[in-house]
Amino acid sequence: MTASRELDRAALVISYSDIANDPRVRRQIDWLVSTGMRVDTLGLGARPPEKVRSHFTIDALPRWASTLWGAALIHLLLPGSLQFRILGSSRIPRELRARLVDGGYDVAVFNEYEFTPWPSDRRLFDPERMRIHLDLHEFREPGRRGRSRWARLTQRHYRWVRRHIGSSAFTSRSTVSSGIAAQYEHEFGFAPMTVIRSTPDYVDQQPSDVDPEHIRLLYHGMAAWSRGLPQIAQAVAGLPDRFDMTFMLTEPRSQIDRLRSLIDELGIASRARIVPAVPMREVAQRINEYDLELIFFPPISTNIEFALPNKIFEAIQGRLGLVIGRSPMLVDVVERYGNGVIAEGWDPEDLRAALDSLDAEHIRRLKLASASAALELNAEREGEAFLRALDLLEHGLR
Repeated sequence: MTASRELDRAALVISYSDIANDPRVRRQIDWLVSTGMRVDTLGLGARPPEKVRSHFTIDALPRWASTLWGAALIHLLLPGSLQFRILGSSRIPRELRARLVDGGYDVAVFNEYEFTPWPSDRRLFDPERMRIHLDLHEFREPGRRGRSRWARLTQRHYRWVRRHIGSSAFTSRSTVSSGIAAQYEHEFGFAPMTVIRSTPDYVDQQPSDVDPEHIRLLYHGMAAWSRGLPQIAQAVAGLPDRFDMTFMLTEPRSQIDRLRSLIDELGIASRARIVPAVPMREVAQRINEYDLELIFFPPISTNIEFALPNKIFEAIQGRLGLVIGRSPMLVDVVERYGNGVIAEGWDPEDLRAALDSLDAEHIRRLKLASASAALELNAEREGEAFLRALDLLEHGLR
């Protein structure tokens, strides 16, 4: 590679998501930019606010493919490669494909599985001249996607695309936790994945004071019923009045309305409130006023069982203590840093008992332990692991 080409190294970050609102992908962009690379992005939604050179938006599906008959034709009659051409690769803007043909990238980072068949096109992606990395944000079950007619219709395509997670075109892979990595490694037989935890930037702040008469509980994040929302609300209903609960929720609206109805039914509206989510990069600062983050994910799927979600690290940067269920990845963090307590089981009564056992002094100790953990569990540390997986660490985080 010539000196001028070395100075013009470029990376392409690909995600079938709204990248501007995808914290994990935005951190990848930050880390790549920190090495001096030019970074382009391909995804849904508007241009991310980072120092991106070019943002390419995935085109909409052809109108005919969005009709019932068009979808039936694609999913019932066409082979997987043709399905992917219509649903995936044909939606890539021509300008981006031209840059790939011209060898314009040294690194391509694929997020999640939706575009995993694309690197098989060696005209665009040549592992001999570029790093092709796959980052999986969660464990995608190999079985059925669901019971709806749409899920049944698209299942064959989902399985065909998912098989490409094991493609030899990928030169490296990463995921969010060791538990999820073990699932993929066992299924596909590839080399150990790099674990890159979804940690936010380090925030220099102290734990807030703890009022013994007003213990402030928090759940922040997606309004997903499967992530313990009903159990949390029911646990709060059995707690003394010194506890109050805040749900800081993103969509879907239907789940938020469902939770609001449950709060009313339980008669706890005076001390359980729902508030809007705050900007992604302000979460740690804005939640600092709370005392305890509740992360109670009954293990209804492999993905949830081995989850290591953003919220645990945002709570640590917020200097909150943690109250969790026996999710193994979460338990590892709490046992290592001593910054939380673990409910004995998955019933609301188990969560209530864990909370009711805490006095103000215990909570202060948990919050101080999170302050110590924040020095290690931050994006700067995880960025080193990401760049090492891509053989870019020598360029360093600046």
